[in-house]
Amino acid sequence: MELLNKERVASVDLVEARVSEDELGVYEAALVYVLDSLDSQEIERRFGASVDEIEGMRDDLRDALAVRGATDDEPVLAGAEKD
Repeated sequence: MELLNKERVASVDLVEARVSEDELGVYEAALVYVLDSLDSQEIERRFGASVDEIEGMRDDLRDALAVRGATDDEPVLAGAEKD
């Protein structure tokens, strides 16, 4: 990952980064694992974000990866299948 730019807008830090497709796949798989493994209270405790926010991040990553044809029901990385 390469950091290209960072700026503060209002109270939000925005980061522009160059990330490989494989890295995006790992991030997506990690969020799927979190959503499948932790309940909503534990997600909020560990990450300071709601399940809806984490699902939104996962969906954004899936949208970015969809350029290569991955679907919402298809794991991006081997071993990322839901149990």
